[in-house]
Amino acid sequence: MARVLSIGVAGFGNVGREFVRILLERGDKYAVWNKAKIVFLADSKGVIINENGLSKKTLLDALSLPRGGLGRYQGLGHEGLGVDELLDKVDILVDITPSLYVEEPPQLKWFRRVLGSGGAVVTADKAPLAMNCSQLLVPSWADRVFYKATVMAGTPLIDLLRYGLRGRVVKRIRGALNGTSNYVLTLVEKGLPLEKALEDAREKGYAEPDASIDLRGFDLAAKAAILSCTIGNAVRLHDVRVEDRIEPGIEARVKRLQGEGKRLRYVAEVCAEAKPVVRLAEIGAEDPLWGSVGVVNAAVIVTEEAEPIAIYGPGAGPRATASTLFSDLLLAIRELGGE
Repeated sequence: MARVLSIGVAGFGNVGREFVRILLERGDKYAVWNKAKIVFLADSKGVIINENGLSKKTLLDALSLPRGGLGRYQGLGHEGLGVDELLDKVDILVDITPSLYVEEPPQLKWFRRVLGSGGAVVTADKAPLAMNCSQLLVPSWADRVFYKATVMAGTPLIDLLRYGLRGRVVKRIRGALNGTSNYVLTLVEKGLPLEKALEDAREKGYAEPDASIDLRGFDLAAKAAILSCTIGNAVRLHDVRVEDRIEPGIEARVKRLQGEGKRLRYVAEVCAEAKPVVRLAEIGAEDPLWGSVGVVNAAVIVTEEAEPIAIYGPGAGPRATASTLFSDLLLAIRELGGE
């Protein structure tokens, strides 16, 4: 009989809450509760913990708590307790914390501890992989790191590269992979000034209050670093060359391109034998990236053996990202033998 795996969830913002909702909606269908139990939920100020597993009622109750309120949950809440103190209790860590782009993100230490003890990591957090992928995607750990939510959110580009194209030689990837910039540029094409387009993106939850990480290419560079590592070219975020940014005045360029039947998109270019590049690209209707409208992301994969492969899908939004995390959780449970 397979053992029941213990899962810890770090991060309880918009995506974390959607992840718990999806667990409650779909857990029975995929027999998750027969194979695994959630032993803690953690936010920035505290945790709810039960080593025997949090009940469905407790998980549902958690959804009604205010931000930072997990530690005040009656009976099972602990304010001031952090993820570091709980890692020894989990087989699978689900990391949905904000990306912190420092030389060695604190989440990297979490990952190493869980992986080093034979566990698995499911993550939407780009920073550990973008900053230090060579420490994580090593032969003894790589099959227990599940990270498709880091790129294209609700679209399984990472799975296509890791599993669907396993054994193939991927030479290049080119993609419009930042949902915020795609959405904003789409609205600018419709005549909105850049600032108004950003306001709309914030209202819909596609952009953060400070959207500079998207508009200056930082998010796209992180994704380019992750993709490069995925195809075997281990680079770090700071190795990615960012040539352009989206800034006021771009409206005139977008309008000029419309007159030429073209679009402007923020594009990452990843090569198996060179450092990635992020730039604003002028694309025509014949370009596979033409379909990157709204929050839809698009990528083109060039292999050595066949014609290019194009993939499209949602690249932003809590629900799409949470669904991808749930998919990776099922893969992690299977990998650890929780069939």
